[in-house]
Amino acid sequence: LRALGQTSNDTEVVSLPQARRESHTEVTLKLWKEGFSVDDGPLREYADPANGEFLDYVRRGEVPRELLQNATGGEVHLNMEDHRHEDFAPLKTKVKAFGGKGHLLGSPSPTTVGTTKPLDEKDKAANEKEAQAGVSVDGGAPTTSVQIRLADGSRLVANFNHTHTVGDLRRYIVQARPQFEHQSFILLTTFPNKELTQDKQTLADAGLLNAAILQRLT
Repeated sequence: LRALGQTSNDTEVVSLPQARRESHTEVTLKLWKEGFSVDDGPLREYADPANGEFLDYVRRGEVPRELLQNATGGEVHLNMEDHRHEDFAPLKTKVKAFGGKGHLLGSPSPTTVGTTKPLDEKDKAANEKEAQAGVSVDGGAPTTSVQIRLADGSRLVANFNHTHTVGDLRRYIVQARPQFEHQSFILLTTFPNKELTQDKQTLADAGLLNAAILQRLT
């Protein structure tokens, strides 16, 4: 089902964001030739109308509502495994999440910024904290979290108001990862990839509430 992604590797593992962060539940979504399975559950066919809403959430890069309801609060980490060249295999051993650099299904291959000295973890944490503070989130207004997959394979998760803009996302990235300040890059949605070209567009209008986006160097 190519609409769910563009990769051709045997297995790709990704995590999609969710706003609440008190605790989290790990869920594995496996994509097969004829359908998908959740954790080690039964095959659910793509053609079954009952699965339409679930797949729509996945295509938008969001955690399906039924998984949030089953989690009974907290954050849901949705790991996706691409087995679309295989027939459904019940109770197949889970694929271990890739420990190095990876990319979202449907994303461009990560590009390493080889000319910049990597920041250590303390520097990254300090920059992310400063960048989040610079967003100036209004706690009295609706908020959302956005996951950003960076071109170097790492990721950021930040909180925004619905009225923050695509331009605010770009500024957050540069402040959280200063190595990109002098790099030309674009931002893309997932499922399918679409470039975010209007910096003044709000996150709500751009469909980026609780969404995952990609950074690609140009």
